[in-house]
Amino acid sequence: MRNNIIDITSLLLQALSLEILNKDYNNSDLMQELQKQDSEYLEKIIKQNEEILNLLRKEAKWKSNY
Repeated sequence: MRNNIIDITSLLLQALSLEILNKDYNNSDLMQELQKQDSEYLEKIIKQNEEILNLLRKEAKWKSNY
């Protein structure tokens, strides 16, 4: 009977461990995707800011000529 309880407890702990491992795997995938999106969005924002600054400089230069 005692061995049976130990076996059942061991099985439950293994199942719990597997569930935790699966959640951690999913979290790692999610974090990778978020980091990818962050870098892509950051690059896009930087390019857009550079375009805005170039337009503002052109406008300022145009206004200073008139």
